[in-house]
Amino acid sequence: MICWGSRKKAGFTLMELMVYIALLGGIVLIAGQAFSDSTRMRVRTQNMLQASEVAESVANLIKADVAQTGAKSSMEDEVSGLGAQYGNKFSGIDMDMYMDPSNGDSSSFTVINRNGFDSLTIRRLRFDDCGFFLAKEQIAWYVRNGTLRRKCKFLPNVIVHIPEGGGDPVVENVTLPVHGAQCKSTIPADDPCNDSTEVEIAEGVSTFTVIPGKPGVVGDDIQLFPAAGVTEFRLVGRNDGDRELPVIYNEFSEVHKGGNKQTVGNFYQNYDHVTETVKSEAERKFNEVIAIRNETTTETSWEALCSREGNHFTFEPGELYEISFEVSSPDVNTDKSKLFIPGQDHMSVGFRDRETGDLPKVNDVVQVNDFTFFPPMGLQGEGSGPGRSMRFSVAKKVENACLSFTFACYSPLVSQGKISITNLRLTKIPSANYNFEAYDFESNKHDKQNVKAFLLKLDIKRNGESGHVEVVIPAPSNGPHD
Repeated sequence: MICWGSRKKAGFTLMELMVYIALLGGIVLIAGQAFSDSTRMRVRTQNMLQASEVAESVANLIKADVAQTGAKSSMEDEVSGLGAQYGNKFSGIDMDMYMDPSNGDSSSFTVINRNGFDSLTIRRLRFDDCGFFLAKEQIAWYVRNGTLRRKCKFLPNVIVHIPEGGGDPVVENVTLPVHGAQCKSTIPADDPCNDSTEVEIAEGVSTFTVIPGKPGVVGDDIQLFPAAGVTEFRLVGRNDGDRELPVIYNEFSEVHKGGNKQTVGNFYQNYDHVTETVKSEAERKFNEVIAIRNETTTETSWEALCSREGNHFTFEPGELYEISFEVSSPDVNTDKSKLFIPGQDHMSVGFRDRETGDLPKVNDVVQVNDFTFFPPMGLQGEGSGPGRSMRFSVAKKVENACLSFTFACYSPLVSQGKISITNLRLTKIPSANYNFEAYDFESNKHDKQNVKAFLLKLDIKRNGESGHVEVVIPAPSNGPHD
């Protein structure tokens, strides 16, 4: 007889199964919560990034507007107003760019706080890609119902004629000039400024603050040219291309020698006294001089002189720089330079690339345009000419830039004059010189002309998340001296 032993039964008990299910549920719950948290964090991060990107894009738009605040002089050509007889040159200062000069406001901006948000209004000239005048603009940035808006309008485009026989000035509306398709000189019909269209830029704005920089006393200017503590300099003529060499002498009447003062004369004359007309375009020439350290040298090539250490400069984006000098006539009562006519004759200061001889460019975009200036017009004593200062910044790093002056004479006698330059300086203005703090500029309008930078604070919300931008925007052309 065979007896089979008993076999142990395999499997889970009900209690074990319930424990396993409970553990599995806990694991799934924890994993699900982690996945949910991760998803929410990813969405929040995406919203934050999106809000930050929008804020940065908007800040760039505002920066492009504000950086040109107060631009007030432009080029003219054969088909535009005062340039009809004289070819390409700079026009004079456009007083329409000042907010209220009769009441002490020679600035080109207004900042007013409304309902917790700032409202910024600026004035500037619009140029085409070649630097010619297109229009006078007034641009406003403001917030309404949580949306940042931009509104642009054209100011009346007029010139004033003084009748030859005397009488009241005649105001004439000017048709926008056309300079050629290569300069993109036409304003499209759908341009927002044509009908003062309000454009919605960004929704969800929780902060829009614009603080004008109040010049302070913190920090010192850094003198780039001449070297710190040096007052002497030298001007050398450039004779390549369509340029003529002028006569240059110092305060001791030594020709082609440096010193504390450089007098430039014997300008090329673009006026034909026989025909009593401006010379043909093919015959026109101009004078250009390059500023270098005061040194004795037999070198005459401006490129070689400009290449020497201390005679060329590098400009960094985000920094503020200033060209300053004084200009006076050797004999202010009789010198022919006083016959200079803004809008016809041309005197300017700026920079030239030591390799190309052209305006400094990065990727074919000009980084520093020339600044126009005028000889003394009043009766002043020797050496007491008015100070000139021009501030600028660059969007891209500029290297190998040489300081230059340009003179083009179209009026009958102005080429017989002389221009004396003293106290020439190129300086770097430290950002610490501006205090972005509460100050009532509207009650102190005269101080507005000294504002050369703004602090922009912008917060934009996207799906409950905020993007923040805080940036300093230079405005080197604001004020009457630039």
